[in-house]
Amino acid sequence: MRYSKILDETIKNIVPSSRERMVEKERELNSLLKTPKGLGKLEELAIQIEGIKKDYRPEKKIVIVMAADNGVEREKVSKSERIITQYVVEAMLQGKSSINALGKTFGADIEVVDLGIDESEDTEGEINLTGIINRKLMKAGTRNIVEGSAMDYITAVKAVETGIEIADIFAKKEYNLFATGEMGIGNTTTSSAVLKVLTDLSLDDITGYGSGIDEKTLEHKKNVIQRAIDVNNGKEGIDTSDIIDVLSKVGGLDIAGIAGIYLGCAKNSIPVVIDGFISSVAALCAYRLCENVKDYMIPSHMSEEPGMKYIIEELGMEPFLFMNMKLGEGTGAVMMFPVIEAACNIARTVRKYPEVW
Repeated sequence: MRYSKILDETIKNIVPSSRERMVEKERELNSLLKTPKGLGKLEELAIQIEGIKKDYRPEKKIVIVMAADNGVEREKVSKSERIITQYVVEAMLQGKSSINALGKTFGADIEVVDLGIDESEDTEGEINLTGIINRKLMKAGTRNIVEGSAMDYITAVKAVETGIEIADIFAKKEYNLFATGEMGIGNTTTSSAVLKVLTDLSLDDITGYGSGIDEKTLEHKKNVIQRAIDVNNGKEGIDTSDIIDVLSKVGGLDIAGIAGIYLGCAKNSIPVVIDGFISSVAALCAYRLCENVKDYMIPSHMSEEPGMKYIIEELGMEPFLFMNMKLGEGTGAVMMFPVIEAACNIARTVRKYPEVW
């Protein structure tokens, strides 16, 4: 399927990671002063990373937060109103958000990309988004998916391309470890809608409490998602074999942009860490676009959103962290940075000792 020159060439240039190096790394790890596979998933991670790049060491780390508003927020599916998107993004840009605190802890820079923040909600002009990377594709965010498609097909393509572009920009700045994050009120609704279309799992199984809604609102949220799918199936139909079509009909700019980050990192042979539910839906979309991208993805935590476990199963991954996190922003993903550093240092630290096991 042809999408666009940039997207098609990116997919074409994503090659599998080196199985040869992975086999060699496993052999090396098995020769160290320890029981075979004694470090469990840490050894598996070290092997995966060696497949991405020989003797890899994370030297410059970054969290890319894709931000956009979602038209479905108008359906009251969230505990928060859309202006909260701006408030949280402003806090990120000022270094005052949760992701900034964790980024500072683990030596990672934070960058926020505006794909479609609805700034018209700031009627008093008090919110300051100076420092954001402006790649706005829709001035007020996506359209309400209950009334029709979230965005045009070409806009969805551009959102994915923007993610690729951002990955390229920071790869050229020598960042070699990425994490994905997002901010946009209503995006657990769009993420559940995308997952429902791609898997046809029960909405009861994949739809969660998002921003902390009550049971009544949760039932309303599931009804909204079903209505959105029915409306979009009834108008032009949703082509489930075309990820871009799915994203354009019931997805969000942030999901599409994050999918592009995964593709861009894979093209540049850079490991990228998946955050929570929204980032995982984007990972599934990227995987459906190009299966090789999976080699460069590293899972982080098991989100509290119920749909997360189904995505992880399809991707054949197992989260490292179980911390009851549900914030987003990349907060779970950045927690993996020290684990990745530990995995990279296993052989480097103890390979000087002889084999004794």
